[in-house]
Amino acid sequence: MKPNKLFIAAGTATAAVAAVFAGPSLANHSWSNYHWSTTDGVARPDVVDNTVGSWPARVAIAMGDWNGSAHIQSATSAGTANAKRCPMASGTIQVCNSAYGQTGWLGIASISLSGGHIVAGSTKLNDTYFSYPQYNTETWKQLVTCQEIGHDYGLGHQNEDFSTDLTSSCMEYTSDPSGNEHPDKHDYDQLALIYNHSEGGGSTSSSGGSSGGPGNGGGKGKPLGIEPGDSPAQWGKAVGKDAAGRPNEFVRNFNGYTVITHVTWAPHVKVPAARE
Repeated sequence: MKPNKLFIAAGTATAAVAAVFAGPSLANHSWSNYHWSTTDGVARPDVVDNTVGSWPARVAIAMGDWNGSAHIQSATSAGTANAKRCPMASGTIQVCNSAYGQTGWLGIASISLSGGHIVAGSTKLNDTYFSYPQYNTETWKQLVTCQEIGHDYGLGHQNEDFSTDLTSSCMEYTSDPSGNEHPDKHDYDQLALIYNHSEGGGSTSSSGGSSGGPGNGGGKGKPLGIEPGDSPAQWGKAVGKDAAGRPNEFVRNFNGYTVITHVTWAPHVKVPAARE
C-alpha cells in the first residue's frame, strides 16, 4: 500500500477540522459544497446498480468502502441491466456501464442539485477504454468505480495530476493506479467534514421510511428526466480544469435542476473541445 503523503492523522472530527485549515499538509478535497441533505449527518441515497458483466462485483467493493464511513449508509439494489443512458432518479445514485465509444473518458460522475443539495447522482463507466490493454486491469477499473461514486457523495480529488502519485486514495488522478483502489483516511475525514451537521427536511433515501425524503415511497426514486450525456456538448459549460489544463468539470441547467458533471479522462487521449 502506497503511503498517503497528503494526510496527517487526526484523532477526532474536531482535530480533522483544525487540520484542514492549518495549512497545506491536509488539503480540503470536498467537491465545492455539494452534499446530500440529511437529518442526522448520514447520507443514505440508494445506489442502483445497473451494471453487467464483472462490474457488479466492483460496485459492491466500492460501496463496502464508502459505507465504511460513519456518514454514509447506502443500500444497493439491482437496477435495469445495462441501462446505457443512466437516467437520474431522485434519492438515488445510478451506476451504469457500457461501451460508450471513443469519448475520451474512462468514467463520469454527475449530480443534480436542487435547493442547494444533491438530489440525484449518476456514475457511468466506459467499457470502450477498459478494453484497452493499459486500462484493462482490476486496479484501473476499481479506482474509477470508487472515484466516480465518491464524487456522487460530494468528494473532489486529492490530486489532479496524472504524472504524480501522491496518495493511496481512489480520489486521485494517477497513471499508477496500483494501491489506489479504495478510499483512504483522508477521504473518510473529508466526509466527516462535509456531513458533520444535520439539516431540516427528509432523509436522502428513496426507499421510504418515517423521515420521508425526495423519493419517499418511490422504490428507486422518481425519474427526473435527466440523462448525464457522453460529451462536453451535452454536459454544458466547462467550469473546472485538471492539472494538464483539460476541462474536467461542467455545469448545465436542465428541467429546473443544476447538473454538474465530473470527468475522468483517459490519460492518453486528446480531450474534445469544450464550451468555456
